[in-house]
Amino acid sequence: EENDDESTSKSTQASKKREREEKEAHELAKTMMSRKASHLYGRMQHGLSQKKEKIEELQRKRKELEGKEKDSSGKTVLKQKVERLKKERKDLEDSYGKTTGSMKKSKKRRSS
Repeated sequence: EENDDESTSKSTQASKKREREEKEAHELAKTMMSRKASHLYGRMQHGLSQKKEKIEELQRKRKELEGKEKDSSGKTVLKQKVERLKKERKDLEDSYGKTTGSMKKSKKRRSS
């Protein structure tokens, strides 16, 4: 067990050192950029971080929904959504039926 602890601590130290060296190299490269390129690079990094945050937020929401997978009636979230959309569609069709319009396509008859 002691060897495992030592090897994991060495690997974490090595990864931290590597990360620090990469960061230093990154900073050096950034100082060598023109002001315009540096500003553009900063904006790009900001956009990437925003995108990453948005992805994490959506994944968190998905995990939350999957945790609540079934409600008291025993139906999944997707099943509830399908039923809700079908009901809305039917209500809309009924309202069109009252106005003598129809959402359904009428079949064209072929004349032979």
